[in-house]
Amino acid sequence: MGQKGMKPLSSENLFNLSPLDGRYASDLQDIQKMFSESRLIRERIHVELVYLKAFLQATGRAGWWHADFMAIYTDLSKTDLDYVKEIESHTKHDVAAVIEFIKAQLPEEVQPYVHFGLTSEDVNNLAHGLMIKGSRDILITHLKTLIDELSQLAKDNRDRRMIGRTHGEVATPTTLGKEFALYALRFARMSAELRSMNIQGKILGATGNLNAWMGTYPKVDWFEVTHEVVEELGLEHTLFSLQIMPGDTYAVMLDAVKRLSGLLVDYDQNIWTYFMLGYLYQKADASSIGSSTMPHKINPIKFENSEGNAQIAESSLTFFSQKFMKTRLQRDLTDSTVKRNIGTAFGHLVLALISATRGTRDILIHDIKLDEDLANNGQFFSELVQLVERDRGASDGYDHLKKQTRGKRLSYSEMVVMMTEAGIEAETIEAYVKGMTGEICDKALEEVVRLTA
Repeated sequence: MGQKGMKPLSSENLFNLSPLDGRYASDLQDIQKMFSESRLIRERIHVELVYLKAFLQATGRAGWWHADFMAIYTDLSKTDLDYVKEIESHTKHDVAAVIEFIKAQLPEEVQPYVHFGLTSEDVNNLAHGLMIKGSRDILITHLKTLIDELSQLAKDNRDRRMIGRTHGEVATPTTLGKEFALYALRFARMSAELRSMNIQGKILGATGNLNAWMGTYPKVDWFEVTHEVVEELGLEHTLFSLQIMPGDTYAVMLDAVKRLSGLLVDYDQNIWTYFMLGYLYQKADASSIGSSTMPHKINPIKFENSEGNAQIAESSLTFFSQKFMKTRLQRDLTDSTVKRNIGTAFGHLVLALISATRGTRDILIHDIKLDEDLANNGQFFSELVQLVERDRGASDGYDHLKKQTRGKRLSYSEMVVMMTEAGIEAETIEAYVKGMTGEICDKALEEVVRLTA
C-alpha cells in the first residue's frame, strides 16, 4: 500500500522482460529508438524508396519519380507502423509487408518497380547498417560526456600527489590528475577510432552478382547505380558479397565497441579500488539509502552498476562479432534473428556509460587520506637511493637497499633523513617525487582535445 497522500508511481514498466525497457527505460530512449522494431521498419522503407528513385532514373523512368514519394518515409506515423505489422500478420514476411505498404501509396505504374531485383538481404543489410551506425553515434555522444568529466577532474587534480601502487603494493608516487587524464585519453582514442569507422552495405541480389539486373537491363551501369544508392544512405559501398552481407564489416565495429566496454570495466574497477583505499569518496545524497542495515554507508553503486552492464555488453558483443563472421554458403537465416538483438548490447553499454558519468560527477578527493598514505609509506624512495648509489659506483646498491627496505614500512620523513645523510640533495628528492606527472597530464589532455574536436 502506498503512503497516504502520495501519488503512486506508474507500474507500466514492471512487466518488461528486459530491464533496459523497464527499470532503465528513461535513460535509454535514444538507443531504444535507434534499435527498435519501429526503427527497422523505418529504415527498410528508407532503403526501398532511395533505391526506387535510383532504379527509375537508371531505367529511363525519371519522370515517374516525385519528391513527395519520400513522405512515405519522412512522415511515417505510429498508425502506419501498426499497419505494416498488420500486413505482416498475413504475409508472414517482414520485408514483404514493407513492400506492400509502400506499393499501396504509389501510382499503379510505379508499383511493379518497388523492390525490383532486390532480395530481402539487400534491404536488411542496409537497414541494419544504418541502425548500427546510428547507435555508434549515440555511444560517442555519451562517451564524450564522460571524457569531459574526466578531463575536468584531471585539470583540478593535476598536482594532487598520491601513492602509486603496482601489484597492489606501494610504488613511486603519481598524481590523481595524471591517472584521470590517462583514462580521458584512452576513452578519447576509442571515440576517435569509432568515429572513423563506417559500415559497408551492398545491393547485389540473390548470390551477390547482380544477375537480376543484368538479365533485365544489361545496358545499365549497375555498379554505379548501386554505389550511388549505398553512398546516399551514408554507408560504404562494396561489390564483394554473397546474398548475405559478409559479417566482417559488423565485426570490426562491434569489436571496437567491445574494447570500449572492456576499458569501461577497467575504469570502474580501478575507481572502486580507490574508494576502497579511502582516496576517493562520494557526495552524500540526504534522501538516499546506501545500505538497508548500515546507515553510514555510501556505496559506489554507480560504478558497480556501470561495471555490470559493461560486462554484459562486452560478452554480448563478443558473441555478435564471432557470429557475424560465419554464414553457410551464399545465405542462411541464423544471422537475422541475432541482428535484432544488437541493440541490447548497445543499450547495456550506454547505460554503463551513463552510470559511470554520474558516478564520476560525484567523486570527491580525500586529501587527508592521500597525504597520510604518502607520509606513512616512504619506502618507495628505495628506488631513488639505489640508483644514486649505483651511479656513484656502488655495484651492490640494489641489494643494500633491498635489505634495508623490503617488506618494511618506512615513513616519508624517515626516508628523507636517510637520503639526506647519504648526501642526496632536497632538490633531487623533490624532483623524484614529482616526476613528470604534471607535464604528462597536460600533454594527455592536449591529445584529448585534439581527438575529440
